[in-house]
Amino acid sequence: MKYRKLFAFLATIVCFIAINTNAKADSLNDVNKNVAKIANEQNFHSLAQDKLKNENVKKDVPILKNGTVKIHNNFNATSSHYSAYTFLAEIPDTVVKFHTSQEYVDGQFKINFYIDSITGPAPAAISVQLQFYSEPSLSGPITTNTASPIVKEGNITTGLLGSAVFPAATTFFAVGGAWGMVGYNGNSATYPISLSSIYLQNKIGQNFPEYVDPVSKKDAETPINTTWSRLPSSPVWTTMDRYYYIKEFSECYGNQSKEYWAENQVHHIRPRIYGGNNDFDNLMPVPIEAHKLITKWFINY
Repeated sequence: MKYRKLFAFLATIVCFIAINTNAKADSLNDVNKNVAKIANEQNFHSLAQDKLKNENVKKDVPILKNGTVKIHNNFNATSSHYSAYTFLAEIPDTVVKFHTSQEYVDGQFKINFYIDSITGPAPAAISVQLQFYSEPSLSGPITTNTASPIVKEGNITTGLLGSAVFPAATTFFAVGGAWGMVGYNGNSATYPISLSSIYLQNKIGQNFPEYVDPVSKKDAETPINTTWSRLPSSPVWTTMDRYYYIKEFSECYGNQSKEYWAENQVHHIRPRIYGGNNDFDNLMPVPIEAHKLITKWFINY
C-alpha cells in the first residue's frame, strides 16, 4: 500500500511537470506571436505629430524608456492549461521592472533591453521585439526598422537581457516595440513598449547640442534635415552680412546690448557647407561655446 501511494504521488508530479512544461511552451509561442503583432501595429506618420518630446540626454547611454509589469502566476479554472493536477497553493505575482537604453558601438546604434528587478518567481521566458523608428526631419517620413526578436527561456535574472543593432546614420529616431513573458506556471501576457522621446544623433551617435535663443525663440534643432548634401565649399559670410543680420534682428526683436552680441555668434541653422544661405530665416544667435558644440556635431553629420 505504501508503494502504491508513493507511485501515485510520483505519477502526479510527473504529470504536473509535463502539463506545466507544455503550458510554458505553448505560452511562449503565443507570446512571440503577440509581441510581433503589437510591435508591428505601432505605425506613425511622424514622430513629432505623435507629440514626442525632443530630448538630448547628456549621458553616454541614455535611458529611452522604463516601466513595470505584472503577471499572475496562479491558474484558474478557465485556463486552457488548467488541470486537476495543478497545485492550488497561492503563488506570488511576478513583477518585473525594465528599461531600454541606446548607445553607439562600432558603427551601430545599439538598443539594449535591461531587467532592473524581479519580485516574486522569475519568469519562465521573455520575448522582446524592438522597433527603431527613424526620420530625416521632424515632419517625416518615418522608416520602421524591426530587429530580430530577443528570446530567453530559463535563468531569467536582472541585467542585460539582450540587444538589437541598427546601422548608425545621422537621423531623428525613437524606439518602441513590445515584449511579453511566460510566468512561473505557464500564464502569459504581452505589453507594448511605448515610444521613447525623439533623439537627433549624428553618424557617430552624438546627441545634437540643442539650443533655443531666449530672445527670438528660434531653436537650432527643429529645422534640421538629415538629407542635406555637402558642397565643395561654403558660400561667403562677411562682417557686413553679420551687420545686416544684427540690424534686422534688432528691428524684429528689439535692440540687444553690445555684451549680447559679443557673447553670441550668428549660427547658420542649415550650415553653408550643406547648402545653407545667409537669409534671415536661416540665421540665429548662439553663444560662442554652444556654437562650437554645434559646429563640432556637424563634422560627423
